[in-house]
Amino acid sequence: MAETVSVVIPTFNAGPGFEELLRKLDTQEGDFEREVVVVDSGSTDGTAELAARHGAILHSVSKASFDHGATRDLGVSLSSGEYVALTVQDAMPLDERWLAAMVENLQNDGRIAAVYGRHVPRPDAGVMTRALVGNLAVASLERREQEIRDTAQYLSLPPAHKRRIAAFDNVSSCLRRQVWEEFPFGEADFAEDLRWGKKVVEAGYTIVYEPRSVVVHSHERGALYDLRRHYVDQLVLDELFGARLVPNLPRLILGIPYATRYVYSLLRREEPAPEKRPKLLFDAATYALASQLGAYLGCKVPSLSRLSPKLHAKLHRILGKGV
Repeated sequence: MAETVSVVIPTFNAGPGFEELLRKLDTQEGDFEREVVVVDSGSTDGTAELAARHGAILHSVSKASFDHGATRDLGVSLSSGEYVALTVQDAMPLDERWLAAMVENLQNDGRIAAVYGRHVPRPDAGVMTRALVGNLAVASLERREQEIRDTAQYLSLPPAHKRRIAAFDNVSSCLRRQVWEEFPFGEADFAEDLRWGKKVVEAGYTIVYEPRSVVVHSHERGALYDLRRHYVDQLVLDELFGARLVPNLPRLILGIPYATRYVYSLLRREEPAPEKRPKLLFDAATYALASQLGAYLGCKVPSLSRLSPKLHAKLHRILGKGV
């Protein structure tokens, strides 16, 4: 009897594209049985009913109880596969080998705890979105094995290097159930995947980035989202790796023009037309300001918790909202 591979998807009002995702999952190739587990957080647009019609194992939780780590743990616990893929409601497998390309890594090497795959932007993505997605580590065409071979050397690495070793991404991933049973995600309102990756590699396992497994996934974001995202990112990076990207005002002042130049160069690759340059420069500067300011606030706001807990709580609610 063929082994089972499970796919776990948290959902909330997934919209009309969700049916295409379910159909794509039905067409995945591989010498294994597939099951789909949907954990829905109170959808009102028919998402849960659609999942049930497609034969998914459906479990509902309240919207208020959703947690990025704990909800995924619940989904994995409801599944039966030796290998469990994790994705999101708006990530679309590019082809029929999305799942098999990850599973093959786990089948071929028992050292590997988990695999995550490549992202490409949606066909209708804007210039900024294409540039940013194309610059991500999950856009690389090169396969990577992430592991710690020398603990002392790992501990001496700069924070950015440690982060690369621990990188993991639940937009498109597949993990070994046995490892998850040892290391569940646990409660996490953000970055449950990076937290898990750090635990796993520090326990001696290997994580693989497999670019043959591809999802189409991107969002059109604005400056407010970028500010909030980089604020929360900074909190996580400081907590996990001691990384403080924009620790003071001089770094912020210097970082904005540096980031503007860098993002502008990315935009020029996507849109080389000379007449577009003023708009590209404005967009690059806007993103640079939001991202650098978000990281700066992520370094500075937590110190308010000692001086003014109420002010800290209020700012944190504003800056962490909607990420």
